Amino acid sequence: MVSQEHLEKCARLLSRKSTDDEKFAGLLLVPRIVDTQDAESLSYLFEATDPKFIARLLRAKPPQPSHGSASTEPEPEELLQLQIALHIIDVFASHDNIAGDRRMLDHIPQLCALTRVGAADVETGAAQVLYRLFVQDTAVDELLNHPDCLLALLTCTYTGGDRQHLVRLLEYTLPRCSQFIHLHNGDDTHTRGWVSVVTKAASILRSSQNKLKFDYLSILVDTLDPLTTKEAVDINACYSCWPLVRDISAGCVEILRQKSEATQYSDYALALYAHLARLWPDFVFSGVAMLSKGDAVDAVEKKEAALALRLMCVEGQAAIDAMMIYPPDSSDKLLELDADQKRVKRGWKLTFCADTAAIWLDWTTSWLDSQAATKDVDEAAIYALMGEMQKLASSAVDFLVDWNERVGSMQMLDHASGLVVSTVHFLSQWLATDPNLHKAATPILSMCLDWITNSEEYGGVISQYVMPCITFALDTCGISEEQYKADIKARDLHHDRTLAQDFASPWVGTIELDDLARAVYHIPSDEDILRKL
Repeated sequence: MVSQEHLEKCARLLSRKSTDDEKFAGLLLVPRIVDTQDAESLSYLFEATDPKFIARLLRAKPPQPSHGSASTEPEPEELLQLQIALHIIDVFASHDNIAGDRRMLDHIPQLCALTRVGAADVETGAAQVLYRLFVQDTAVDELLNHPDCLLALLTCTYTGGDRQHLVRLLEYTLPRCSQFIHLHNGDDTHTRGWVSVVTKAASILRSSQNKLKFDYLSILVDTLDPLTTKEAVDINACYSCWPLVRDISAGCVEILRQKSEATQYSDYALALYAHLARLWPDFVFSGVAMLSKGDAVDAVEKKEAALALRLMCVEGQAAIDAMMIYPPDSSDKLLELDADQKRVKRGWKLTFCADTAAIWLDWTTSWLDSQAATKDVDEAAIYALMGEMQKLASSAVDFLVDWNERVGSMQMLDHASGLVVSTVHFLSQWLATDPNLHKAATPILSMCLDWITNSEEYGGVISQYVMPCITFALDTCGISEEQYKADIKARDLHHDRTLAQDFASPWVGTIELDDLARAVYHIPSDEDILRKL
């Protein structure tokens, strides 16, 4: 541990009263006499340091990029000063109580400028310090209140040549800003800053090519992931998110069209488009459902929106086909388990496709109800997409039934909860509108019953999903939901099971539907009652 004498000597050198040479010597002493884990000693020296002197060191050769391009590289002496200053700041910023200090945050604009100064060591050092600072909420607050720094970094990645160190910094920083909005209910200033930054990133995604486009694809997936639908609605109420939705959607469609590109990029495009559908469904889907206004721009956007949804269905079916290619049965349980995991890995993108399809069905149903008296509905476009959805729903039913026969419902949920829940989400929306698939989907009722009764984590969600399906099946048969619930509770079913073939929905009159309804409506089964006797 450093002696008090050495600390006081270093503090005197760092003080405002010292000459610049003495202050510089004091900075050089900091990492030599103080262990980076000694937060108390570092805080003591930080309090003694003249922040204006560090600011002057960081401006040894102020970078003045023109239109995002890098400036000329600093001279060797200036470069050394920058490297030393960055190293000392990095040492100080290694502790939260210092990194969140106002005096440290004041260096953010200059540190951002140094990430594009043209000297690799300086750029890397500045980025490292910013990583440490952006962990702090106070730093993110500063960024969102004054987004010019981030906007400059975004511009530089697009116009400044190879800027992978900036891309890596943005991979952390933009999602961090979204997490801040999510956790702290960002105010109007934060919201404005967030929208301006994400809109710029979306524009770069749309206009860039090759690797940079794919970099921004990944960045935006992680940026939108923390937000909830309510937060997205609140953000749009303050500042329109239509420009960013438009550009992200166009970028995703372009990538999905590029069949020659690596599969991972199309998968990221599916994930990003799914986030758009979840957060701003009105922007994403209204262009498909409404008649075109006649202008060229509107026609292109409408065509791309419909194409994106069709590609979602196609990719979803492709994922199902990939998972249905299952290795031969084996008596070795470990091999069976490994094969099941490989199946899930092949079809993970079905999660995004199914969720997007479910949101589309839910949105379209509600929107059509609200547009009953208008002439703006593009029925042809909606029916065309419904045809694609029907194919996906039929494939999804076959897939779940086949998978259940192989491994059982609970193992399915254990191995791929996200995929299973998303697929059930989509099927519940479809089965709540189309009774033609009910007969094939009857085995899924028992699967849902298993998940509802045996899964604490997902049972409640799945119960909410299937309730509209039960209501729809009863409605198609002219049976009141309240009367049905009363009949089940009284064990007096007026819809005789022997007449099931006469019902519009083949579910009605089956043990599977009655048992599932008891679980969904929280009505004790016969077994539950007997256990309590």
